[in-house]
Amino acid sequence: MSNGRATDGPSKSSEEEDKAAVRRSVRPAKGAAKRSNRTEDGKLPLIYYKEGQALKDLAKLFQTNGEGQVVEVRIAMESMTNANVLVRSRQLWGNGIYTQDSDLVAVLMHCGFYNQAVCHGGAAIAEMRAHITLLPPQKAYASCARNNIRSRAWGEATEGCSYQVDRCWMCARGGAMVEMASSLDGGTYVSATFAPAAGERPTVTRSHAHLHMRTRPLQEVTVQFNLCNEPWLKYSMLLVADQGLKAPQWTSARLLTETLFLETARERFELSRAGPPAGEQPGESQEAYRFGKCKLAWPQALMWRMGIPLPADALEAVQPALPWEAFQWGPAGMYLNGQLLQILRIHFAPNRSSPPQDGHDATGVAPP
Repeated sequence: MSNGRATDGPSKSSEEEDKAAVRRSVRPAKGAAKRSNRTEDGKLPLIYYKEGQALKDLAKLFQTNGEGQVVEVRIAMESMTNANVLVRSRQLWGNGIYTQDSDLVAVLMHCGFYNQAVCHGGAAIAEMRAHITLLPPQKAYASCARNNIRSRAWGEATEGCSYQVDRCWMCARGGAMVEMASSLDGGTYVSATFAPAAGERPTVTRSHAHLHMRTRPLQEVTVQFNLCNEPWLKYSMLLVADQGLKAPQWTSARLLTETLFLETARERFELSRAGPPAGEQPGESQEAYRFGKCKLAWPQALMWRMGIPLPADALEAVQPALPWEAFQWGPAGMYLNGQLLQILRIHFAPNRSSPPQDGHDATGVAPP
């Protein structure tokens, strides 16, 4: 007896049969009256997904229309994220067929219809649409780890219904629709786990009571690891800005006893005091500063032995005498001679002379 589907080759493998069993459409039982899944106006029942809430209307639709009812669910893209509360708490039970209180976003991720690291469409995507088929309660719901998420197991359900996802679309704001294919293999996606921040990250804190509990952004202090895997401060204009109106509170005055090291994503630079600029009279108070690129990113202990500021042979592309006004600081970094250095990390190191060649420094380590 024919099952209504043409066969064009040999029988499928057991693995393919398992996948087909998970995705097959469920037909009404034999002898049941034929009916339409659509309403009187020719449309499927529509449910809008609300983050943090289960699809409450599924049980009502199942009681009214019975097994095999197809329901369309629309999900805003703001909810299609791993930060979804029900996704993080793994609120899904079953494998292929899920309980009615399973979160649909978690189910779409578990079935491989959507992966945030791969399918992120940005502001151009308006919503996701899914067609689900209502099924009777199952005798058991198995647990399965797939697509970087593990579903939960559950025993026999005595009330309510179950459902499975048949189709899924990604809808753009311009009206275009892209059908998403499921990935039942459960492959693990490789995505970046660290991305350097391009700018400052504001944090929201409580304001004072006289500001009527308004929130305002405050700059946080963040520690990053430099090119030698040592902790440095993340660059911020607050760290290089003058701290008051008095001369001792200026950053340029701080460089009398300290040296400023700057790092980009690949290079390290040194900014130190060099004395009066060339051609200036000794009685004038104008200071000059040396700026150069470090040949290598040495660890702190080795720089102590070399001496801070670093010797001239440890730098390249040195500009020996620059006024303080030549350094223009901005949110993205420092401008020097019209060029922007995208500074990521900074570090103030106290000046330290190099020890004698036959001696030891304060750390007890012999010089190189």
